[in-house]
Amino acid sequence: MSARRTAQWHRLGRGIAERTAPLMRRHLQAFMDAGEPIGLEHCQTAALDAAGSVLVHDLRGPLREAFLASARHLQRAGSAAMTLPYAVSIRTRRRLHANTAWIEALTAHARTRRASRGPDDPPADLLDLLVDAREDDALAFTDLEAAQSISINLGNLYRVGGTGLAWLLAAHAAHDTARPDGIAREDWTGAVVKEVLRVYPAVTLTSRTLADDAAFGDVIVPAGTSVYLSPLLLHTDPRWWRADPGRFDPARWLAAEVHDPHAYLPYGAGPRRCTGDRLANAVLESAADLLADRRTTGSSGLPARRWGSVTQPRRLRISVASAG
Repeated sequence: MSARRTAQWHRLGRGIAERTAPLMRRHLQAFMDAGEPIGLEHCQTAALDAAGSVLVHDLRGPLREAFLASARHLQRAGSAAMTLPYAVSIRTRRRLHANTAWIEALTAHARTRRASRGPDDPPADLLDLLVDAREDDALAFTDLEAAQSISINLGNLYRVGGTGLAWLLAAHAAHDTARPDGIAREDWTGAVVKEVLRVYPAVTLTSRTLADDAAFGDVIVPAGTSVYLSPLLLHTDPRWWRADPGRFDPARWLAAEVHDPHAYLPYGAGPRRCTGDRLANAVLESAADLLADRRTTGSSGLPARRWGSVTQPRRLRISVASAG
């Protein structure tokens, strides 16, 4: 939990957010205005480049390439129907080698960063926050632990954040997202992002281990049991929503009361909530604001879901052009 408490990008302060927000917007604008058809991998790379500097401000060159190699191997393994034993699976061995190379490179980077920092240097990114952290006058994290925490956050940004960006583009192409008269642009942008995360959550199945016995209706489930829940089912169950949850309608989020407590879980909830939720939302809200001035079209309507640990749009192909 110490690592989770430290690994919150908003703990870096307002200065980091003010520095990175314009950079994030420029990256996303260049991504949208490139003029090339956009696929899932483009969205994932765009999310990484837009917000990765919050986690590691000098994530570039060989370090960036090592991360991408590891992330792409992991994504293919996560969506595979089965994984063969290590001894016979070439794909698994390649994934392990890529992940080892990435962690070793990031650990060395953390070691170099730690050696170069003075006691009064302000943190420039999440990696600085981790290498500076102290508990009882001792280092809170080793170089390897700092690298592992950064790797998890970057992986979530790439896979979950990039998938969220892909669904945002797909939703803009498939649904009417025009801002109603009289609604502030910022309010509408936030409503569109919330509705995309409701209807197209990247994580559609999650689990928790019960600390105590719990009753689910007439069924008593003992402590220590893993309980699975689906944000997608919660987000579309009419029992918990004030307006028809089967309809894509960003305007629902302009109402004073939208849903029952805990019916909306795009990033989980409680102390195990995703540590990168604010960063992911910053990417999506900036992208949604840019899309408001652009025309988004898909090649064959809304793509089907590719179910997996992260549920992604299948065969995404989106074009973005100026609305003028």
